[in-house]
Amino acid sequence: MKLSVAAALSLAASEASAHYIFQQVGAGTSVNPVWKYIRKHTNYNSPVTDLTSKDLVCNVGASAEGVETLSVAAGSQVTFKTDTAVYHQGPTSVYLSKADGSLSSYDGSGGWFKIKDWGATFPGGEWTLSDTYTFTIPSCIPSGDYLLRIQQIGIHNPWPAGVPQFYLSCAHISVTGGGSASPATVSIPGAFKETDPGYTVNIYSNFNNYTVPGPEVFTCSGSGSGSGSGSGSTTPPSQPTTSTTLPTSTIPTSPSGCTVAKYGQCGGIGYSGCTSCASGSTCKIGNDYYSQCL
Repeated sequence: MKLSVAAALSLAASEASAHYIFQQVGAGTSVNPVWKYIRKHTNYNSPVTDLTSKDLVCNVGASAEGVETLSVAAGSQVTFKTDTAVYHQGPTSVYLSKADGSLSSYDGSGGWFKIKDWGATFPGGEWTLSDTYTFTIPSCIPSGDYLLRIQQIGIHNPWPAGVPQFYLSCAHISVTGGGSASPATVSIPGAFKETDPGYTVNIYSNFNNYTVPGPEVFTCSGSGSGSGSGSGSTTPPSQPTTSTTLPTSTIPTSPSGCTVAKYGQCGGIGYSGCTSCASGSTCKIGNDYYSQCL
């Protein structure tokens, strides 16, 4: 059977939207045009899966050409936005790396420190799955130019049969009004290992706790501060989320009075949470293991 050009383009667009890209960033809770302050990569919406690859820094073929630098005050908020809401179960983290020269030529080899984790909350093993992620730049870090890196790790295909998927992008920012803190840094690649429990965990079996891969989150009060390098993990903070654990092509009966927020999980094999979506969204089947309120 031959497809018309329009049908072929429609099919390609449908297949391309299967994942998500962090392609917008802005100060506060607003965002700017795509790629204005973010290094455009050639990986489109595909994940990086090699823990030893330099592609883990800013993604495959990420280019600084034409990227502008966003001015951000230390202690203020920044927001990343995706083209399609994140839907693979897994943690999201934000890292900073201070440029040792011009951002246009900086490759992130100067070391990274983590400033934010969105992990799993329990009971239920719920994740923050959204199309926007807002966080705060630590008020005590030195002023200067930084690569601001966001990553989401899809751990929906349990290791070792499956490989966790890294979805990531880097933005150019200039921090103003900063302090004199000296955060401990790690190398990327190198910060994530196949022995990390947050990498090897099976979220479909006895999933009762979770440790986000990578170093501790740096805070001005002392956590993750110091000098030198090293890797470790951090227990994610408790916070409201928009989804739960697992997926299904068969939607079970929802507990009475229970609703799932938009972009949250509403079904899937092994899933036992709420299946009724909040007003304005409907439970859509993604695959046998995941249905989402859209």
